[in-house]
Amino acid sequence: MNPTRRLKHFNLETGFTLIEVMLVLTLIVILSSATMPSLRGFAGSTRLKSSASAIRDMLHFARDIAITEGTTYLVVFDLDQNRYWLASSETFVVSDLAASLGANGSNAINQTEVRSSELSQPAVSRTSMILGIPQEPNHNISLSQMVINHNSQTRHIHSGIDYIYFSPTGSSEELILYIQDQDANVVSISVEAASARVRIQDVGAEESEALGVLSPSN
Repeated sequence: MNPTRRLKHFNLETGFTLIEVMLVLTLIVILSSATMPSLRGFAGSTRLKSSASAIRDMLHFARDIAITEGTTYLVVFDLDQNRYWLASSETFVVSDLAASLGANGSNAINQTEVRSSELSQPAVSRTSMILGIPQEPNHNISLSQMVINHNSQTRHIHSGIDYIYFSPTGSSEELILYIQDQDANVVSISVEAASARVRIQDVGAEESEALGVLSPSN
């Protein structure tokens, strides 16, 4: 047989019909529809854990810089505005914050006040790029609530502003910060007082419900 005719004959036999192509496309659509929810869940879980890691890094940095510079540093959390930032005890007046929180639990700090501590720092330092600069979790990740121990008094914070300090001795206050994604998956970030050790843990459905974090379908 002529090689050219043989090649044409092979192509005709191995080609796909329109029906076969449509069946393959239909299968692709069905499989994509089935896997999309899990892919969205995976993306949300990744953003949640990434946000938790960023907060943990900020807490670690506050501890390290407090020891290095011999000055108390704080990490401040604004649950209403969904942000947090590093502050120095030399420029951040804790008593004023505590008084304002006592008067109004949903108090918020404006942009000028947030940046005031940064402006008072030397031009070049380990903290000059982040001190007083608000940081935000990833998209659709929120600071849900926190449990903090100030002077042996435990406070449950659901809104407003509060903080955790790190002393030059390497100690801090006990803290549990809960963050969640839009599907009500929750992660806790805890700090031990004596060692300032930071841990990240997934929070189960029962504990989430006890905390008042319910899934969107409820």
